[in-house]
Amino acid sequence: MINIVRLFAVTFIILLPLYSLARVTGPCVNCHTMHNSQNNLWVADSATPNPALLVADCIGCHTGQNTGVNTMPYVFSTTPPQYGTTGTEADTNTLAGGNFYWVSNVDDRRGHNIYGLAGPDQILTLPPGGDGTFSGQLRCAGTMGCHGDRTVSEQISAVKGSHHYKDHTTWQPGTTIAASYRFLDGIQGLGDTSYEYHPTDLKHNKYYGFDRTAESETPDGTISSQCAQCHKNYHNGASSLTSSGTFATGVWLRHPTDYDMSNAISSDEYQLYNNSSTYGNNIYSVISPVATAETSTTVNTQVFAQANDAVVMCLSCHRAHGSPYAGSMRWNYKAWPAGGYNGCAICHTAKN
Repeated sequence: MINIVRLFAVTFIILLPLYSLARVTGPCVNCHTMHNSQNNLWVADSATPNPALLVADCIGCHTGQNTGVNTMPYVFSTTPPQYGTTGTEADTNTLAGGNFYWVSNVDDRRGHNIYGLAGPDQILTLPPGGDGTFSGQLRCAGTMGCHGDRTVSEQISAVKGSHHYKDHTTWQPGTTIAASYRFLDGIQGLGDTSYEYHPTDLKHNKYYGFDRTAESETPDGTISSQCAQCHKNYHNGASSLTSSGTFATGVWLRHPTDYDMSNAISSDEYQLYNNSSTYGNNIYSVISPVATAETSTTVNTQVFAQANDAVVMCLSCHRAHGSPYAGSMRWNYKAWPAGGYNGCAICHTAKN
């Protein structure tokens, strides 16, 4: 019996980092524990076992340094991540969503204040653009979170079972939690299997967007509609997006989201997206990405190559988890032009 327990423990230690790029496979002990004890030590985060017999909670599993070899995506590092200027350079080790390190260790402006990593936001009492329906501290999943079933209050229960059925190699239609982009319930998309570790125009997430025609329209399944669940008025606030009250006409009061830039090509400003010298030769930018309505598993490598493939979204400018810059921005716009970086010029080419 003692030898079996020792073998069980050794197997756990050796196989823990080995996660599949698609469905979770391998020995159950990789993620679960029967008794929450091994060699007189707690296996899980504390003496209190996690739901579903897990060895760690969301934060425990997703804490570490990304190396390009790990297949478990790490969204929180205990030491400063390498971010660079835009988070896309070859020497960076952050993923598409950025990292919670800065909001946890620097200040509240640099990401989402996730419970367990950062205290309640000391600057804002409500989400920016919120309508007052969400209050309290954000979690990773569940009713107070972004991932999983948002009708379930407990985090792990909200995503229970979905890791077993996830397949990152297919388009995520949002029909179930497991079939939703990054476990965001109902959201469509195609996730890069390395979570945008060193992304390129040929290898990146494919975000779903929709070219809407009215500010009251909330398209199902777009990545921006996910953000709108808390930041509603930034996406579809009544008469708060354009001065005329009619979507896409008059002066913009808030930056457009779920809006195809091809509608605004009255000059060469947007035609020259990503410093293109010729309209139709616009290489996809991982610095300021755009969404697409096209739902195949082919990664969009160019913009304006087909209808509705230049859709402005929240993630065109922000990172979902956090960044070293205020507002969880992808680049340090506040320091430009003396320093920093003007990522806005990827789209607004005439204003650089």
